[in-house]
Amino acid sequence: AKYEPHFVNRRPVANLAVVFSQRANTLYTPPGGSNASAGDFLQGMYYALLEGRFLFDFVHEDDLSPETLKKYAAVIMPNVALLTDQQCAQLRDYARAGGGLLATFETGRYDGAGARRRQLGLADVFGIAAAGDVEGPHGNSYYARIERRHPILNGFEDTEVLPGAEYRLPVKAGRPQILTVVAPYPAFPPEMVYTRAPKTDEPAIVLTEEGASRRVWLPGDVDRSFWRSGDGDLSRILQQAVRWVLRDRMPVSVSGSGLVELFAWETEPGFAVHILNYTNPSFAKGWFREVYPLGPQAVKMELPEGVRVNKVMALRAGTELRHRVTGRTLEFTVPAVRDYEIAAVVRG
Repeated sequence: AKYEPHFVNRRPVANLAVVFSQRANTLYTPPGGSNASAGDFLQGMYYALLEGRFLFDFVHEDDLSPETLKKYAAVIMPNVALLTDQQCAQLRDYARAGGGLLATFETGRYDGAGARRRQLGLADVFGIAAAGDVEGPHGNSYYARIERRHPILNGFEDTEVLPGAEYRLPVKAGRPQILTVVAPYPAFPPEMVYTRAPKTDEPAIVLTEEGASRRVWLPGDVDRSFWRSGDGDLSRILQQAVRWVLRDRMPVSVSGSGLVELFAWETEPGFAVHILNYTNPSFAKGWFREVYPLGPQAVKMELPEGVRVNKVMALRAGTELRHRVTGRTLEFTVPAVRDYEIAAVVRG
């Protein structure tokens, strides 16, 4: 009750949207047989966004109006395989107005009723064309060869080959790309473990820029493959692709140790940054067996024009935090987070 005004939310601060698709969950059959789940794509993207400490909102597939999307700098579609013609038009208009887009695997390959289109619904937006049917592993998953350096590939300077994904939809692009596909090959017997085509021009990622809009198409099920394998390289690729389409415009960043989920809201007194500590031995199982407390968390927040800060408080700890404002950038440090902390920014 003491802090209730800080929990009365006016609007989210996030500038990143993740499309949630009920149609895909109901009507789409992913590759992989009986072991496959349509929800794995969203789970993998969610996990990568947690590791990257992104603020994001879920946006329902039937809420892609200009009024909704204009709040976001970028929209992510984790294999939103079913898109109606209207939804494709809304996303196309959003991109042409300068919004960033990231899509994976079979996004838009099917219409709203689940019928396969002759061409991908957003092919013109991403500058691609489908070049075949979905291809799966051949003992091994496919790899991706680095063709040239790019910010999405930061941290991979000491290698020329990266993990690709388990399944992919072959596509063609109008220009050379930074990653190309190394086709999958047998896992055994040992004398057969090599690729038959070490060099291809099939893109493993497609990057497009048009005006202020940056767009990324990942032909592989990178999000699903990350969720099922836990491969950190796949997570890094997803995170850095998101940062690229966002142009590194992050309204709130929180750096420190641990796996956390972040929410930030404009509230009645000002703003509230929620830090949830997910660091525990059963993170993905839905319950906590033990809490691993975290050390200092450094917060940097871009303030709206004209906003002055009176004070910053850590509500769970019940203490006021020292802060600094430089121009429109607010900085402060939360000394520790056990399971949950709320940093409340009070307007002046």
